[in-house]
Amino acid sequence: MSSLNNEEWDLLISGKKATLQYPIPLLCYPAPEVVSIAQIIDHTQLSLSATESQIDALCAEAKEYGFATVCVRPDYVSRAVQYLQGTQVGVTCVIGFHEGTYSTDQKVSEAKRAMQNGASELDMVMNYPWLSEKRYTDVFQDIRAVRLAAKDAILKVILETSQLTADEIIAGCVLSSLAGADYVKTSTGFNGPGASIENVSLMSAVCDSLQSETRVKASGGIRTIEDCVKMVRAGAERLGASAGVKIVNETRLGNRQVDEPMEPTNY
Repeated sequence: MSSLNNEEWDLLISGKKATLQYPIPLLCYPAPEVVSIAQIIDHTQLSLSATESQIDALCAEAKEYGFATVCVRPDYVSRAVQYLQGTQVGVTCVIGFHEGTYSTDQKVSEAKRAMQNGASELDMVMNYPWLSEKRYTDVFQDIRAVRLAAKDAILKVILETSQLTADEIIAGCVLSSLAGADYVKTSTGFNGPGASIENVSLMSAVCDSLQSETRVKASGGIRTIEDCVKMVRAGAERLGASAGVKIVNETRLGNRQVDEPMEPTNY
């Protein structure tokens, strides 16, 4: 794949797009068990002004509530790993965050450092300006380099869907999957609207059509248990949220509004 030029990638992506069923179905996946929703949430603190005490609080909450991981910036990986030692909670480190335009060498360096410091998962930002320019070979090689530098990590590639067209989202999913990503992720949460049902459904449809093991992570604007249920029904298997505690507490308070059936629609 790394030897394909942009024109060859364009043909391959167009071929994958042609296999999709239109209109893209929405909310067609089973609803999650809301009582166990914490297990698929990456509990997130990515503020540039985050303090050590805030990271400690994030980790304490993740430990108490049983979140999948905490998601932090590179400088806080070691601290989070140390705090969560002996628990089932992983540590996700963002890479090339949040612009995505870091050089490949910079992303690889961040990935290696994160792994050395104990990160179990990486959320790297795709160079989405390259994607929009159809520099497909560069996009693929950028992701592939991080994949090879962090072979033991779960790798999620952030597309920044708010900045992309539907065709570009399809291309981003194809390139990420073929480069070895474990997940494609909607958003950084720092640039325009976050996850939408339409975009998560489209990403899920593409990953399904590829018959790959690449899954979908929804992030950005997920603040309630109802938001979580909709994203899972759209096909997300992981969620990124800074409101994880509030979300889980909604389920503990017996909020059953989300259990009402939602009729599938189309994109």
